[in-house]
Parts: sequence; structure tokens; C-alpha cells
Amino acid sequence: VKYLKSKDVESAIINLGGNVFILGEKEKNTPFKVGIQDPTSEDGSSIGNIAVSNKSVVTSGIYERYLEKDGVIYHHMIDPSTGYPFENNLSSVTIISSSSIVGDGLSTTTFGLGLQKGMKLIESLDNTDAIFITKDKKVYTTSNLKGKLNLKNESFKLMN
Repeated sequence: VKYLKSKDVESAIINLGGNVFILGEKEKNTPFKVGIQDPTSEDGSSIGNIAVSNKSVVTSGIYERYLEKDGVIYHHMIDPSTGYPFENNLSSVTIISSSSIVGDGLSTTTFGLGLQKGMKLIESLDNTDAIFITKDKKVYTTSNLKGKLNLKNESFKLMN
């Protein structure tokens, strides 16, 4: 982002596979739309999108890095107190903030905290929002995102 700004680039999408930064707007007064991945889909389709400008969108989830052994799925989000994957009904957490580094740390942290504690943490932070998706296809957003997530997949239910 710093490099692009130093070259007078005003509008760009930087995608580092799960970490996206939106610089500027698509066109004047029109933010870019970033898709929120469907954690139950193998084709990478989205559940919907959110409009953002000058923000980072970072997701941590259980759907891309995992292994299956004897019918049990072990994802890569490890609970340090047990050494096993977190068991908290979350499929993914997306953080929207001004920093990809902060967003990456917060997406993993809030995933580990679970829905209620994770939501409470994000609500306590300025200029930071989150989208939580549960294994039973319920979608929860922080208060600043109410009405801003354009949910297109009818199998998911927006809960707040």
C-alpha cells in the first residue's frame, strides 16, 4: 500500500490469498465490493459481499487448511490449551480494519475466542468490524456492519 501510494496510485485491490486490502474506490463515490467466502463451498463461491474503501478484509476459517482422518476433520485453527482444533461452532471470522497485519491477528484471535467473546472484543475496538459465520450457516456482524453485508446465498441466515 505504501509503495502504491508513493507511485500516486489512488485505487487498487491487493490480494494476498485471504488477506485483501482495498486502496481507494472503484470510481468516485463507489467503493469496491469484496466477496465473503462461503466456508461450505469447495468452489470458493461467496455468501455475499461488502463494500469497502481504504480497508483490509482478512478471513480465518476452517475450510481450506485441514485434514480428514477416520471421518474426523482436523482444521488448522489450534487451541493452545488442548493442542487440538478449536471446537466452537465457527467456520470463519472476517475482520475489516485499516491494517492487514492487525486483521490477520484479530481474525485468528477472535476465532479462538468464539462468537460471543470474539464479538465483544471487536465491538470494543475503534474502526474494526467483523463477520462471524457458524457451522450451521448463521452469519453475525458487528454493530457497525448492520445492513452493510449484501447476503446473496439464501442458505445462510443473517442473525443481527
